[in-house]
Amino acid sequence: MTFAGYPPPDHLLGDLGMEAEVASETTAKVRTRVTPYVLAADGGVRAGVLATLVDVVGGAIAARVARPDWIATADLTMQLVGPVLGPWVEARGSLVRRGRTTLVIEALVVGVDEDGDDLVVDGRTPDPVGWASMTFSVLSAQNPSSTIQMASELPMRWSFTGDGLDAPILDVLPVTVIDAAAGRLSVPAHSYLHNSFGAVQGGVIALLAEAAACEALGAAQGGDGSNMVVTDLQIAYLALGKVGPVVSTVRVLEMGPGGRSSAVVELHDAGADDRLMTVVNVACVPVTVPVTVPS
Repeated sequence: MTFAGYPPPDHLLGDLGMEAEVASETTAKVRTRVTPYVLAADGGVRAGVLATLVDVVGGAIAARVARPDWIATADLTMQLVGPVLGPWVEARGSLVRRGRTTLVIEALVVGVDEDGDDLVVDGRTPDPVGWASMTFSVLSAQNPSSTIQMASELPMRWSFTGDGLDAPILDVLPVTVIDAAAGRLSVPAHSYLHNSFGAVQGGVIALLAEAAACEALGAAQGGDGSNMVVTDLQIAYLALGKVGPVVSTVRVLEMGPGGRSSAVVELHDAGADDRLMTVVNVACVPVTVPVTVPS
Protein backbone atom coordinates (compact mmCIF):
# COMPACT_ATOMS: atom_id res chain seq x y z
CA MET A 1 0.00 0.00 0.00
CA THR A 2 0.98 3.67 -0.16
CA PHE A 3 0.11 6.72 1.92
CA ALA A 4 -1.37 9.40 -0.36
CA GLY A 5 0.87 8.20 -3.18
CA TYR A 6 4.02 7.63 -1.12
CA PRO A 7 6.07 5.68 -1.78
CA PRO A 8 5.54 5.60 -5.57
CA PRO A 9 5.33 2.21 -7.33
CA ASP A 10 9.04 2.19 -8.23
CA HIS A 11 10.76 2.92 -4.91
CA LEU A 12 13.44 1.48 -2.64
CA LEU A 13 11.05 0.95 0.27
CA GLY A 14 8.80 -1.13 -1.97
CA ASP A 15 11.69 -3.21 -3.25
CA LEU A 16 12.77 -3.88 0.34
CA GLY A 17 9.25 -5.28 0.91
CA MET A 18 8.67 -3.83 4.36
CA GLU A 19 5.69 -5.03 6.40
CA ALA A 20 4.33 -3.16 9.43
CA GLU A 21 2.02 -3.84 12.33
CA VAL A 22 0.91 -1.08 14.70
CA ALA A 23 0.12 -2.60 18.10
CA SER A 24 -1.04 0.63 19.76
CA GLU A 25 -0.87 4.39 19.38
CA THR A 26 2.67 4.36 20.74
CA THR A 27 4.16 1.02 19.60
CA ALA A 28 4.78 -0.64 16.24
CA LYS A 29 6.98 -3.16 14.49
CA VAL A 30 8.28 -3.25 10.94
CA ARG A 31 10.10 -6.15 9.30
CA THR A 32 11.87 -6.85 6.02
CA ARG A 33 13.13 -10.06 4.43
CA VAL A 34 16.84 -10.84 4.63
CA THR A 35 18.34 -11.52 1.19
CA PRO A 36 21.94 -11.75 -0.04
CA TYR A 37 21.51 -8.27 -1.53
CA VAL A 38 21.28 -6.54 1.87
CA LEU A 39 24.15 -8.28 3.68
CA ALA A 40 27.38 -6.84 5.07
CA ALA A 41 30.76 -8.57 5.20
CA ASP A 42 29.88 -10.45 8.41
CA GLY A 43 26.81 -12.10 6.86
CA GLY A 44 24.40 -9.88 8.82
CA VAL A 45 22.13 -7.17 7.48
CA ARG A 46 23.86 -3.92 6.52
CA ALA A 47 23.67 -1.14 9.10
CA GLY A 48 22.22 1.23 6.52
CA VAL A 49 19.36 -1.18 5.77
CA LEU A 50 18.69 -1.52 9.50
CA ALA A 51 18.70 2.27 9.84
CA THR A 52 16.11 2.41 7.05
CA LEU A 53 13.97 -0.14 8.89
CA VAL A 54 14.33 1.73 12.18
CA ASP A 55 13.46 5.04 10.53
CA VAL A 56 10.27 3.56 9.07
CA VAL A 57 9.09 2.08 12.39
CA GLY A 58 9.88 5.36 14.13
CA GLY A 59 7.97 7.27 11.48
CA ALA A 60 4.97 4.93 11.79
CA ILE A 61 4.72 5.74 15.51
CA ALA A 62 5.58 9.43 15.25
CA ALA A 63 3.02 9.99 12.50
CA ARG A 64 0.24 8.66 14.73
CA VAL A 65 1.32 10.54 17.83
CA ALA A 66 1.82 13.85 16.01
CA ARG A 67 -1.34 13.85 13.85
CA PRO A 68 -2.79 15.99 12.42
CA ASP A 69 0.72 17.48 12.23
CA TRP A 70 3.51 15.84 10.23
CA ILE A 71 7.02 14.77 11.21
CA ALA A 72 10.59 14.60 9.87
CA THR A 73 13.58 12.68 11.25
CA ALA A 74 16.02 15.01 13.03
CA ASP A 75 18.55 12.45 14.27
CA LEU A 76 19.05 8.70 14.54
CA THR A 77 21.47 6.70 16.70
CA MET A 78 21.95 2.95 16.30
CA GLN A 79 24.22 0.44 18.03
CA LEU A 80 24.72 -3.17 16.94
CA VAL A 81 26.21 -5.91 19.13
CA GLY A 82 26.41 -8.63 16.50
CA PRO A 83 25.30 -9.70 13.03
CA VAL A 84 21.57 -9.32 12.42
CA LEU A 85 20.44 -12.60 10.85
CA GLY A 86 17.26 -13.67 9.05
CA PRO A 87 15.20 -14.94 7.37
CA TRP A 88 13.51 -11.70 8.46
CA VAL A 89 14.73 -8.79 10.53
CA GLU A 90 12.33 -6.72 12.61
CA ALA A 91 12.48 -3.33 14.32
CA ARG A 92 10.20 -2.94 17.37
CA GLY A 93 9.60 0.68 18.27
CA SER A 94 7.97 2.54 21.13
CA LEU A 95 7.40 6.16 22.09
CA VAL A 96 9.74 7.51 24.77
CA ARG A 97 8.75 11.17 24.90
CA ARG A 98 6.15 13.45 23.34
CA GLY A 99 7.15 17.11 23.39
CA ARG A 100 5.58 20.14 21.78
CA THR A 101 8.09 20.27 18.92
CA THR A 102 9.85 16.88 19.10
CA LEU A 103 9.15 13.18 19.55
CA VAL A 104 11.63 10.56 20.77
CA ILE A 105 11.26 6.93 19.67
CA GLU A 106 13.33 3.89 20.68
CA ALA A 107 13.58 0.63 18.74
CA LEU A 108 15.04 -2.85 19.26
CA VAL A 109 16.32 -4.85 16.27
CA VAL A 110 15.82 -8.63 16.27
CA GLY A 111 15.99 -11.53 13.83
CA VAL A 112 12.64 -13.28 13.31
CA ASP A 113 11.36 -16.36 11.49
CA GLU A 114 8.69 -16.60 8.80
CA ASP A 115 5.92 -16.39 11.42
CA GLY A 116 7.38 -13.28 13.02
CA ASP A 117 8.60 -15.12 16.12
CA ASP A 118 12.03 -14.43 17.59
CA LEU A 119 14.71 -16.37 15.78
CA VAL A 120 16.04 -19.44 17.63
CA VAL A 121 19.81 -19.88 17.30
CA ASP A 122 21.58 -22.93 18.80
CA GLY A 123 18.47 -23.84 20.74
CA ARG A 124 17.87 -20.45 22.36
CA THR A 125 16.32 -17.12 21.59
CA PRO A 126 19.11 -14.54 21.52
CA ASP A 127 18.88 -11.05 22.95
CA PRO A 128 18.15 -8.16 20.56
CA VAL A 129 21.22 -7.42 18.47
CA GLY A 130 20.51 -3.76 17.87
CA TRP A 131 19.16 -0.69 19.64
CA ALA A 132 18.22 2.65 18.13
CA SER A 133 16.91 6.03 19.21
CA MET A 134 15.33 8.65 16.95
CA THR A 135 14.23 12.23 17.37
CA PHE A 136 11.47 13.53 15.08
CA SER A 137 10.64 17.18 14.53
CA VAL A 138 6.93 17.97 14.62
CA LEU A 139 5.89 20.03 11.58
CA SER A 140 2.70 21.90 10.81
CA ALA A 141 -0.04 19.90 9.09
CA GLN A 142 -0.15 22.68 6.51
CA ASN A 143 3.50 22.20 5.57
CA PRO A 144 3.39 22.53 1.75
CA SER A 145 6.68 20.72 1.10
CA SER A 146 5.38 17.25 2.05
CA THR A 147 3.38 15.10 -0.36
CA ILE A 148 1.59 13.51 2.61
CA GLN A 149 -1.09 14.97 4.82
CA MET A 150 -1.98 12.92 7.88
CA ALA A 151 -5.35 11.23 7.66
CA SER A 152 -7.57 11.03 10.73
CA GLU A 153 -7.32 7.24 10.63
CA LEU A 154 -4.15 5.32 9.83
CA PRO A 155 -4.04 1.55 9.08
CA MET A 156 -2.93 -0.87 11.78
CA ARG A 157 -1.25 -3.14 9.22
CA TRP A 158 0.37 -2.21 5.93
CA SER A 159 3.17 -3.16 3.58
CA PHE A 160 5.31 -1.54 0.91
CA THR A 161 5.42 -3.94 -2.04
CA GLY A 162 7.66 -3.76 -5.09
CA ASP A 163 9.58 -5.99 -7.45
CA GLY A 164 12.32 -6.73 -4.91
CA LEU A 165 16.04 -6.11 -5.21
CA ASP A 166 17.82 -7.81 -8.11
CA ALA A 167 21.37 -6.73 -7.16
CA PRO A 168 23.31 -5.62 -4.06
CA ILE A 169 21.57 -2.62 -2.57
CA LEU A 170 24.51 -0.24 -3.06
CA ASP A 171 24.46 -1.08 -6.78
CA VAL A 172 20.71 -0.53 -6.96
CA LEU A 173 20.84 2.99 -5.49
CA PRO A 174 23.43 3.30 -7.17
CA VAL A 175 26.44 4.33 -5.06
CA THR A 176 29.40 5.54 -7.14
CA VAL A 177 32.93 5.45 -5.71
CA ILE A 178 34.83 8.62 -6.63
CA ASP A 179 37.82 8.26 -4.28
CA ALA A 180 37.69 5.24 -1.98
CA ALA A 181 40.61 6.24 0.26
CA ALA A 182 38.98 9.61 0.96
CA GLY A 183 35.55 8.05 1.44
CA ARG A 184 34.29 10.18 -1.44
CA LEU A 185 31.19 8.42 -2.77
CA SER A 186 28.01 9.71 -4.35
CA VAL A 187 24.37 8.78 -4.85
CA PRO A 188 21.81 10.49 -7.12
CA ALA A 189 18.75 12.31 -5.79
CA HIS A 190 16.18 10.63 -8.04
CA SER A 191 12.60 9.70 -7.16
CA TYR A 192 13.43 6.04 -6.42
CA LEU A 193 15.24 7.27 -3.30
CA HIS A 194 12.93 10.12 -2.27
CA ASN A 195 11.14 10.70 1.01
CA SER A 196 7.75 12.42 1.09
CA PHE A 197 9.48 15.81 0.89
CA GLY A 198 11.03 15.00 -2.49
CA ALA A 199 14.51 14.65 -0.98
CA VAL A 200 16.86 11.69 -0.49
CA GLN A 201 15.35 9.36 2.12
CA GLY A 202 17.04 9.10 5.52
CA GLY A 203 17.83 5.41 5.16
CA VAL A 204 19.62 6.06 1.87
CA ILE A 205 21.70 8.69 3.66
CA ALA A 206 22.65 6.04 6.23
CA LEU A 207 23.58 3.57 3.50
CA LEU A 208 25.84 6.12 1.78
CA ALA A 209 27.50 7.07 5.08
CA GLU A 210 28.03 3.38 5.93
CA ALA A 211 29.65 2.68 2.56
CA ALA A 212 31.84 5.81 2.70
CA ALA A 213 33.13 5.06 6.19
CA CYS A 214 33.92 1.44 5.31
CA GLU A 215 35.89 2.49 2.23
CA ALA A 216 37.94 5.14 4.05
CA LEU A 217 38.59 3.08 7.18
CA GLY A 218 39.45 0.00 5.15
CA ALA A 219 41.97 2.04 3.15
CA ALA A 220 43.43 3.47 6.36
CA GLN A 221 44.15 -0.10 7.47
CA GLY A 222 45.89 -0.94 4.22
CA GLY A 223 42.99 -2.71 2.52
CA ASP A 224 39.60 -1.78 1.15
CA GLY A 225 36.09 -1.52 2.54
CA SER A 226 34.99 -5.03 1.62
CA ASN A 227 35.74 -6.55 5.05
CA MET A 228 34.58 -3.63 7.20
CA VAL A 229 31.31 -3.78 9.15
CA VAL A 230 29.58 -0.82 10.79
CA THR A 231 28.58 -1.30 14.44
CA ASP A 232 27.53 2.24 15.40
CA LEU A 233 25.80 5.10 13.59
CA GLN A 234 24.99 8.56 14.94
CA ILE A 235 23.21 10.58 12.27
CA ALA A 236 22.29 14.27 12.46
CA TYR A 237 19.99 15.30 9.60
CA LEU A 238 20.63 18.99 8.97
CA ALA A 239 19.12 19.77 5.56
CA LEU A 240 17.27 18.06 2.73
CA GLY A 241 19.12 16.75 -0.31
CA LYS A 242 16.86 17.55 -3.27
CA VAL A 243 19.17 18.36 -6.18
CA GLY A 244 22.03 15.88 -5.97
CA PRO A 245 24.20 14.14 -6.35
CA VAL A 246 24.75 13.63 -2.63
CA VAL A 247 28.51 13.34 -2.06
CA SER A 248 30.35 12.05 1.02
CA THR A 249 33.65 13.02 2.60
CA VAL A 250 35.25 11.16 5.51
CA ARG A 251 37.58 12.17 8.32
CA VAL A 252 39.20 9.19 10.04
CA LEU A 253 39.25 9.74 13.81
CA GLU A 254 40.70 6.65 15.44
CA MET A 255 42.29 3.29 14.71
CA GLY A 256 41.66 1.20 17.81
CA PRO A 257 42.57 -2.28 19.11
CA GLY A 258 41.55 -5.20 16.93
CA GLY A 259 41.01 -2.93 13.98
CA ARG A 260 38.03 -1.13 15.52
CA SER A 261 37.98 2.34 14.05
CA SER A 262 35.81 5.43 13.81
CA ALA A 263 35.21 8.31 11.45
CA VAL A 264 33.03 11.33 10.79
CA VAL A 265 31.17 11.34 7.47
CA GLU A 266 29.79 14.57 6.00
CA LEU A 267 27.23 14.45 3.21
CA HIS A 268 26.76 17.42 0.87
CA ASP A 269 24.22 18.21 -1.84
CA ALA A 270 26.63 18.94 -4.67
CA GLY A 271 23.90 20.42 -6.86
CA ALA A 272 22.79 22.88 -4.18
CA ASP A 273 26.04 24.82 -3.69
CA ASP A 274 27.53 21.85 -1.85
CA ARG A 275 25.17 22.41 1.09
CA LEU A 276 25.94 20.32 4.18
CA MET A 277 23.04 17.89 4.63
CA THR A 278 24.10 15.36 7.21
CA VAL A 279 26.86 14.58 9.70
CA VAL A 280 27.35 10.94 10.69
CA ASN A 281 29.62 9.43 13.36
CA VAL A 282 30.50 5.87 12.36
CA ALA A 283 32.32 3.01 14.10
CA CYS A 284 33.55 -0.04 12.15
CA VAL A 285 35.26 -3.37 12.77
CA PRO A 286 37.01 -5.68 10.29
CA VAL A 287 35.72 -9.22 9.85
CA THR A 288 37.24 -12.30 8.21
CA VAL A 289 34.57 -15.01 8.36
CA PRO A 290 30.92 -14.25 7.55
CA VAL A 291 28.14 -15.70 9.68
CA THR A 292 25.68 -18.09 7.99
CA VAL A 293 22.15 -16.72 7.74
CA PRO A 294 19.57 -19.19 9.12
CA SER A 295 17.11 -20.53 6.56
